Amino acid sequence: MKTHFLLSLFAIITFASCEKKELPITLPAKGDGQVLQVDMGETYDNQFFINLEQQKVVHVSEVESWDLAFSSSASQHGIYVNGGKGMAAYNTNKTKFEDVGYTDTTMAKTSWRYDAPNGSIDSSAIGDWKNKNNVYIIKLNENGTKIRKIQFLQEDAFEYKIAVGDINSTIPAMITITKNAICNYTYFSFELLKTVSGIEPDKNTWDIVVTRYHYTFYDQSPALRYIVNGLLLNPYGSSAYKDSLTDYNTIDENFATSVPLSESRDVIGYDWKTYIIDKGIYTIVKKYNYVIKNRNDHYFKLHFLDFYSSTGVKGSPKFEFKQLM
Repeated sequence: MKTHFLLSLFAIITFASCEKKELPITLPAKGDGQVLQVDMGETYDNQFFINLEQQKVVHVSEVESWDLAFSSSASQHGIYVNGGKGMAAYNTNKTKFEDVGYTDTTMAKTSWRYDAPNGSIDSSAIGDWKNKNNVYIIKLNENGTKIRKIQFLQEDAFEYKIAVGDINSTIPAMITITKNAICNYTYFSFELLKTVSGIEPDKNTWDIVVTRYHYTFYDQSPALRYIVNGLLLNPYGSSAYKDSLTDYNTIDENFATSVPLSESRDVIGYDWKTYIIDKGIYTIVKKYNYVIKNRNDHYFKLHFLDFYSSTGVKGSPKFEFKQLM
């Protein structure tokens, strides 16, 4: 059973081509709302930021165009790794940059920490680093062939100060990262050794993002780690509710305002689809519907219709949504 489960999970997140085959699949029935479909690419390379009120995509960027995301809020200091690239972090608990070297990677290989997609600093790979000055080893890709070390030195309402270098370097590059207040995060690239722009739009212009990210299945022993694709909420004032008992067409304003909403970024997540191994295809889980409340206190309902493009290529989530109030 465990082998079968492992194979199933591998199939869910594999980047191999999966075209529609076998018998036609019955898709969820369309209601009276707006339908939107985005093309992430067969390996889910692009991410789409969507404004539900305007019923359109407002920004597109490449998933792998950044490494670290620094919280831009004047009152927050969370730092997150790019789970869509398989990145992870290891806290060496050493406070001298020059004391961390290649020998520390031995322990890191068995102790990597990954961000949970809920967006909480307590569930992040780096964690609450402030006022500790610990040096971290960062894995830049899934197989760990690229690693760097970094020390987070200071943060205030306007900027961060960090020290960055190769794993055996003794003299780091000292970098100041100025918070981009109009966005949720300020993004940094290890390759460029500077911040990069154009990753996300103004935080006041979008509600949800279709993207690629890391997910850990803790119900397995040992825990299973995978890169998945799904839908995350805008952390700026968005919340949502996942329903599996109510018919989509009966969800109305009264229902939407009565359910308990969560601010966890991955309330919608990835599991609105499932992989059928014997047919080699993804299918939509029809029972799932979602209520979303955005930063403007407007409510929407949403459900998924398909995961394939009109030519049968995976990586094209299609969903229906409607503003309720």
